Amino acid sequence: MNDPREGQSTVQSTRPWGDIHMVVRNQKCSVDLTEVKPSERASLHSHAIRHELFHFLDDGGILEIDGNLFHPKTHEEFLIKPGQKHRFWAEDTIFRMLVVSFGEWKAEDQIRHEDDYGRKGETLTL
Repeated sequence: MNDPREGQSTVQSTRPWGDIHMVVRNQKCSVDLTEVKPSERASLHSHAIRHELFHFLDDGGILEIDGNLFHPKTHEEFLIKPGQKHRFWAEDTIFRMLVVSFGEWKAEDQIRHEDDYGRKGETLTL
């Protein structure tokens, strides 16, 4: 699969009353709002099929992609490609991000490599 966002970066439109961040336009995708509790961490995982775009809504998160650490700022974005091991966690405050999944979303696509909660190797459940 080619990069599903090729030629499409987030567009910011400033209005007198505030800003609009057009994250995805004219794409087949799944979108969820993820909220991470202080001092909690998601499993280190990867996907075989889908791309994920993380659009951070708040500061205070840490993102790991293939062993590299990032401290995203509000409205910063990262595109996670199939096969990339990634996880995120909160330092001392709740943070939120939009997760936009491109490609078919199915629980079986997630592979847990490490997990703080004893779920390594378990299938994702909703």
